Amino acid sequence: MNKFLLFGLLGFSLTCSRSSQPGEASDDAGGDNTGAAGTSGHVGTGGSGSGGAAGSAGTTGSAGTGGAAGSAGTTGTAGTGGATGRDSGVADGARPAVDAPVVAPTPTGASVVERNNHPSRDGLFVQPTLTRAKAAKMVPDAAFNPVFQGVMWASPLYLENGPGNKGAFFVATSQNRVYAFDETTGATAWMATIGNPPPANGVACGNIHPLGIISTPVIDASARTIYVAGAVGAQVIERHEIHALSVDDGKERPGWPVDVSKMTAGNLRFDPPSQNQRSALSLVNGILYVAYGGHVGDCGPYHGWVIAVDTKTPTKTGAWATGGAGEAIWAAGGMASDGNGVFAITGNNTARAVTHADSEEVVRLTGMATLDRSDANLYYPKSWLTMDQTDADFGSNNPVYVEVPGATPAGLVVATAKDGHMYFLDSKKLGGAGGHLVDFQVATTAMAIRTAPTAYATPKGVHVALTIDTKSTGCNGLAGSVVLSVLVAPGAPVKPSVAWCAPITGQASPITTTTDGQNESLVWYISGNKLLAVDGDTGQPVFGGGTGTCAGVIRWASPIAVKGRIIVGGAGRLCSWSSP
Repeated sequence: MNKFLLFGLLGFSLTCSRSSQPGEASDDAGGDNTGAAGTSGHVGTGGSGSGGAAGSAGTTGSAGTGGAAGSAGTTGTAGTGGATGRDSGVADGARPAVDAPVVAPTPTGASVVERNNHPSRDGLFVQPTLTRAKAAKMVPDAAFNPVFQGVMWASPLYLENGPGNKGAFFVATSQNRVYAFDETTGATAWMATIGNPPPANGVACGNIHPLGIISTPVIDASARTIYVAGAVGAQVIERHEIHALSVDDGKERPGWPVDVSKMTAGNLRFDPPSQNQRSALSLVNGILYVAYGGHVGDCGPYHGWVIAVDTKTPTKTGAWATGGAGEAIWAAGGMASDGNGVFAITGNNTARAVTHADSEEVVRLTGMATLDRSDANLYYPKSWLTMDQTDADFGSNNPVYVEVPGATPAGLVVATAKDGHMYFLDSKKLGGAGGHLVDFQVATTAMAIRTAPTAYATPKGVHVALTIDTKSTGCNGLAGSVVLSVLVAPGAPVKPSVAWCAPITGQASPITTTTDGQNESLVWYISGNKLLAVDGDTGQPVFGGGTGTCAGVIRWASPIAVKGRIIVGGAGRLCSWSSP
């Protein structure tokens, strides 16, 4: 392995509150803003994506399930197998070994098949040509003008070998439309619809109308299939469906769609009108995971749900639902994975029950969405009741999985709550009640943080960068919203500190590019309607936005990086920048 593996596998569930603004999901609700980018495998040198075979020495590693092939080099680490689940028939495999530090790089021009580029949700893109000098000269791609109907709450995805074996971007919208666009001209290769987007929810709350696809899909590049989830109905939400479309022509795969509305978990039955699907989809070892929350306003008998579908046999499904009212899983950034199922974070119990059920909780679900209720597989702060009562949703941000060299343990889940507490958890033993390794406070107000973080390595250590809505701690008096980076230096014990802060207008989410997995790090984000970039180690401005603008970028949205370009969804179109 390389020297600093930072790999993404955990899903910070976003939750918004009763006081949420228009276009925002409620606490425990799943209805706001951008979704996740498609899944490229988390790749080591010569290694494979999650679930893939090990690359042989000196050769290119084979692709993992839904993952990109590893680049040529030394023997790659085998991808992990999936956890055994009900009716899944998927064998449980070993988790990746923790070695010396190295960011697992995406090959140059590799496909982006899930939100934030890797199952860890690190939002890291290796772009060898995108140096700081090049980044300072970014300009809009004037000839690239893909347009679409509906609001794009999701992040775009990308395949190098899309329709006609040409590079293509994929977009899903609230009109239940899915598009494939030519990577050069932006011309539409195909457009498909998955059913009528309901003009109303059918319950007494919610503010996204019509409500079709508002999550980021996920692509299985080897199966040439894009999976999308959305609500369907003539007047109100009649059902929630999961679809599998060919990336070549948009046609539905045999055996699909899956009607989620018929799902049960124990004695609980899925209630279509009160449920909302905002969280980015995950694909781990052939199992598709789709999370659900509720609508802004917390009305109706909704719960947090995770639906699991065996993509080879879609009639094989499983489901887990939270034990208390509400407790939604709706983070735009989605769930994350370390190769063994997914990590999800829940939100508030809407009944404000005084006995803990599943609110304000990090869980690891394996196989067909099965939870082993041991301290190894769940965590919640002892302040959970106060968090419930003050709307300090744990699920307002998706988690990120990182590996810190020399730390004990090295594999960490970083989970940040809305009230500014960033919890560092042992990924192998989440810790049960109050069992965190470190509680590091980066903001001091109850509504401070709702975002999708990015994580990356530099010679200084591992950074976790995120946006903060209100005044943060450690920013030397910088007022207003900021992008803040927390640095974890190599070694034990885990000792986070604020590395830098940079101003932002709005609530978009950041991503990171490096030229080789560690050097020339740049943190990119939309501020107002401008694309900005700052130095990943210092936070100093590198690109100030130039003359290009992109209106209508939804809050918590993240761009993607492809072949030296930065692409993000705006109002009815994709916006793209590159260096001349």
